[in-house]
Amino acid sequence: MEFSDFLKDNYELLKNRVMEVSDKLLGIPYLHNGRSHEGVDCLGLIYLFFKELGIELPVDDGQGTIAEDWYLTEPDRYFKGLQEIGTEVGHFRNLQILDIPYFRLYKNVVTHTGVMLDDKNFLHVLIDREVRIDSFEKRYWRAKYAGARRIF
Repeated sequence: MEFSDFLKDNYELLKNRVMEVSDKLLGIPYLHNGRSHEGVDCLGLIYLFFKELGIELPVDDGQGTIAEDWYLTEPDRYFKGLQEIGTEVGHFRNLQILDIPYFRLYKNVVTHTGVMLDDKNFLHVLIDREVRIDSFEKRYWRAKYAGARRIF
């Protein structure tokens, strides 16, 4: 059975589990290079989210510690790491549960990711904030959207 068929047949069950995990992670503070309930950055949130679902994703890109100013010194690093997982989704209208959208929040550099909770809402964390839910209903996120990866 293809995962897409499983997804269609078990959508409500999956959505309930995704929301349970989301509720568990809401409010965790931002922490650069954080990978635990004590604090997370964008990549750490994705890692922790999927870990809670029993799915192991890479904890980093294997290149060592990520500097706080990586977007200035290594602007392609984050994007290159994302390209290693899943397949490209394309337009935000194609997003579905568990996709990993990425955004250009600083100039033309991909600096941010999240996890789709359904076809419009996503879980993410911003610098100096806590894990929260946002929506593609907001024009801001549609404008900053740069693509997404689908791991299933």
